[in-house]
Amino acid sequence: MARYNGPRLRKIRRIGTELPGLTTKTSAKRPTVPGMHGPTKRMNKTSEFGLRLKEKQKLRLHYGLTERAMRLVFQRAQRMAGDTGRNMIGLLESRFDNLVWRAGLTRTIPAARQLITHGHINLGGKRAKTPSQMLSVGDVFQVREASRNREDLRITANSPVRERPAGIKIDLDTMSVTIEALPGPELIPLDVNVQKVIEYFAK
Repeated sequence: MARYNGPRLRKIRRIGTELPGLTTKTSAKRPTVPGMHGPTKRMNKTSEFGLRLKEKQKLRLHYGLTERAMRLVFQRAQRMAGDTGRNMIGLLESRFDNLVWRAGLTRTIPAARQLITHGHINLGGKRAKTPSQMLSVGDVFQVREASRNREDLRITANSPVRERPAGIKIDLDTMSVTIEALPGPELIPLDVNVQKVIEYFAK
């Protein structure tokens, strides 16, 4: 399945959980499931598979991954030492596009991905164009000089939609971000049962 590019609020209403990486909108005004029968539709008891699928979809949509990319992250986490769930969240949180969003340069992860692919971000002094690459502690990225005066970037950087994690330091003058510590699984900004996700892929 390709990356989802449809109505984002519809996905939030279907899953029933806010996905801050996908959109800044909430389902508060329309908390029912989408569809013409949404307000009165009776939801049957969800199967165990349905619960696992729902938790997996939360992560996939929040971080903006395809099904294949999500499975590759799980397989890599499984090969690493330690808890697979924590490893998986650690890998997702270390993605370049996620860290651009976490630094407060954009309002959503899709916007961060677009900023990178359009060549507005330098990583280690060189233009970066791969949103999926994994960053490590000590990495530094910054908005290219020609793009620093963009009004949308300045407004978002000075008034981020979410509080920046303590380990992500930003110089607002140079629009430079230093990764002093990667966000841990306890700082993940959505409500998700990671164990269900592991069970989904390990079935």
